[in-house]
Amino acid sequence: MIPKEAKPNQQETKAEPQPLSLSSLPDEILENILARLSKWNYPNYSLVSKRFLFLLSSPEIYATRSRIGTTEPCLYFCVEDLPSIPHPKWFTLWMKPADETLENDDEILEDYSLVSVPSCHYLQQVPYSSTVAVGSDIYVIGGPYEGPPSSLVRIFDCRTHTWREGPNMLVAREEAYAFHIDGKIYVIEEDRKDDKWMEVLDIETQTWSPLLGHGATEFRDEWFLVNVFRGQIYVIAAEENFAFDPKEGTWEVVGTHECYRHIDAWCAIEDVMFCFTNSGYCMWYDTKSREWREVKGSDMEVLRDISEDSVAREDSLAWGGVVGMVNHGGKLFVTWVPIPKYKTTEERKIWCTKISLEKRHEGEIWGKMDWVNEVLTVTKSFNFLSCVVITI
Repeated sequence: MIPKEAKPNQQETKAEPQPLSLSSLPDEILENILARLSKWNYPNYSLVSKRFLFLLSSPEIYATRSRIGTTEPCLYFCVEDLPSIPHPKWFTLWMKPADETLENDDEILEDYSLVSVPSCHYLQQVPYSSTVAVGSDIYVIGGPYEGPPSSLVRIFDCRTHTWREGPNMLVAREEAYAFHIDGKIYVIEEDRKDDKWMEVLDIETQTWSPLLGHGATEFRDEWFLVNVFRGQIYVIAAEENFAFDPKEGTWEVVGTHECYRHIDAWCAIEDVMFCFTNSGYCMWYDTKSREWREVKGSDMEVLRDISEDSVAREDSLAWGGVVGMVNHGGKLFVTWVPIPKYKTTEERKIWCTKISLEKRHEGEIWGKMDWVNEVLTVTKSFNFLSCVVITI
């Protein structure tokens, strides 16, 4: 009889499967995961490894964010403050990650970090000019107010904080307005009286073409405010308001605004015009009654609050002068510089607030401040040059 083989005293142990880690995933899957996270956390995630840094710095991840709809609005503004800031300097308000702080910031705020953007030789050699946001790019176009006209175009990539040259305009311009509509940039030079006062850039082909702009002679000799509204270039002028139809290439009269002389700045959100007056009131335009109506809410009253002796509070919008007003992801982002109690002071404070808007019964619109803070101290000789929102 053949004896049975003796069983081992110790039982064989099975190898336990190792938990799946992010580092073991293919680049395509890891990129898709990272693209779904907030951009505000990218500086910290890039410290995890060289692979993370490479993926977070690649253009592909931003293309993925755009494709899956995870882009976020980010505000940039430009200031010149002689002599402390001799050249135009760009800043961005960067949202702080939850329970974390970013290092090397110029100033830490409650919810945001004020971060200075790298300068470039373009902005040091060429004075400040017009700006317009196109996706994640900022186009810097032409020459400054009362400065030498320029046809130069510079493009700032807000994903990589790098500059590149754009196609020169057909005409050298100064203090021109620039607007992005349906893949094209329209440039209007307010003080030019000839037929070369408008031109358009096809962003895809990067080529400029002239525009005649028929029907605009009535307001070109007057004061006016201009912005984009319902896919058209909309002008609030001295007596009548005009709209430029990009498809037809013509201007037409579209109505009147009784309080135009009191408007500091305006922008559109969801086909509604909003403005701030020079007395600190936030208004919206009722297209049915053709009247400006006040945005309600206690927060809006706080913004323009003044003391009993009629002296504006330190952060009051009353007589403060709004210098920037933009659509920040469906909310109003307002930048202003309050008039100090003692006007002889050499310092000025730049303040920002983000305002949520709510439509209520009887056609009322109410506003609530999500955030408000002082962001930068400058001298009284400063120039606030631009305020734009990009998507990244």
